[in-house]
Amino acid sequence: MKFAIILGGLIGFTVVFVMALLSGKTPTEGLLQASIGSVVLGILFRWIAYIWIRNVKEMLMEKHQTAVAAMVEAEERNRQEAKEQVAKPV
Repeated sequence: MKFAIILGGLIGFTVVFVMALLSGKTPTEGLLQASIGSVVLGILFRWIAYIWIRNVKEMLMEKHQTAVAAMVEAEERNRQEAKEQVAKPV
């Protein structure tokens, strides 16, 4: 999560500072606007990272549940086959 905040802050600062200088603002105004942009983009990246991590965890849980269900089904099928083999006269 820290990485996302730092990355967002760095990108926000850089983009806003460059855009402020290109639009003709003084470096002092650009630094003020870049600081605000850094905080805003840091929070935005944190939110996006939180959503992404939550979805990855959800996907992994679904895969795990599917695998467990398949194992239970295979074990039940093996038990049924074993019962049928015992019940058949030779």
